[in-house]
Amino acid sequence: MTRPIILSLSQCSDLDLVGGKAVGLARLIASGFPVPQGFCVTTEAYTQYVQASGFIEHEEWQRVGALSGNERTSVLAGCRERIRRIEISQLAAQCVTALQALDQPPNTRWAVRSSATNEDAAHTSFAGLYRTHLGVALSGIEAALKDLWVSLWDERVVRYQARQSNQMAPRMAVVVQPMVEAQSAGVAYSIHPVTGRSNQVTVNAVPGLAAPLVDGTVAPDQYVVEVTDNGQPTRVRRRILVRKSDRLTVSKEGLHTDPLDGVTTLQSSLTDAQLFSLAETAKHIERSFGQPMDLEWAFDIRQLWIVQARPITAVRPSSDLTNDDCEWSRTNFKETLPELPSLLSLSFLERFMDTYILSHYRRLGCRIPDGLTSVRVLKGRPYLNVTLFHILIAQLHGDPSMNTEQMGGKPLQTVPQVQPLS
Repeated sequence: MTRPIILSLSQCSDLDLVGGKAVGLARLIASGFPVPQGFCVTTEAYTQYVQASGFIEHEEWQRVGALSGNERTSVLAGCRERIRRIEISQLAAQCVTALQALDQPPNTRWAVRSSATNEDAAHTSFAGLYRTHLGVALSGIEAALKDLWVSLWDERVVRYQARQSNQMAPRMAVVVQPMVEAQSAGVAYSIHPVTGRSNQVTVNAVPGLAAPLVDGTVAPDQYVVEVTDNGQPTRVRRRILVRKSDRLTVSKEGLHTDPLDGVTTLQSSLTDAQLFSLAETAKHIERSFGQPMDLEWAFDIRQLWIVQARPITAVRPSSDLTNDDCEWSRTNFKETLPELPSLLSLSFLERFMDTYILSHYRRLGCRIPDGLTSVRVLKGRPYLNVTLFHILIAQLHGDPSMNTEQMGGKPLQTVPQVQPLS
């Protein structure tokens, strides 16, 4: 049976034929998530055209793997040059026909992205190793397609593949989609990518297209959105905004950089409503895929679009809180220590709390996460770790709400899950 050369994204279910990125997009489409329409030039196209030119990919890959240093660099350069010389005008014509079938305006600009067989898998991502072409005109599809094939034969790809103990030559499929005219774009993680917390969606965002963020040339606005167990956003826990000088946009003429005015440079890239919509979508996608996900997204003037979904492959899961995760209050201290205390007083207070308060909880068998303190000094004044005392009371089968009743202040905004002592 002849394997297809071009498939619509909704038909991309065979990883070996369409690569990881296309499979991820197909799953998003099947689950009803908003994905720009498009198609995939399959690995069969790569194999047919490369082998027809006399280039035996498996043999060349084995040869490259056996070399090192300048010798390998030279052979890889030769492989790339041989692929650049392959005649693919017939394939390019098929791509143009597929693009026209998408019923987009003739001046539409396209995103041409890699979807290699070793890319965006559950155990390895190969993120950032292959090229992406944005703002491509219809006449540029052929060159972009060939350039992605060439990017397979890069030193970084060979080294990464070797670290995964994989001796098979990867193959390249290519995803083609219309560009989203993004007002803002970026990446989102359905869990906290550092701590592994499942109740925190982490978002990095920039105005315009996300390419400068993805390639590391600009710093993003950063957000942490807290969600409930069923994925409903509750609040923006953390918001770090950076000064932005310009944004990358796309029009019928292609990509261009627009300067931002003085007011816009300090504005948030996303509204709270957009953050909540994105966080909720991220958790829905996580449930649909059955694992934490790393997403690329874009908001145009109408809606949210998801342009990539891949499993999070490297995270340090942690059930322990850090001081930065906790909620702190001046309650009680503002009555007992109304004046600005001296450094000696603050030092005494910290030691007193550990020696005469926390030590009793430890003797009762309570677990206090490493690095967590009961007191924190901010701008010269002590604050009490309300989250920590909630945890201690809950471990002893007590009612944590009594903590607020006895000490004053407000109930916790985020209630940690606690395993009581047996």
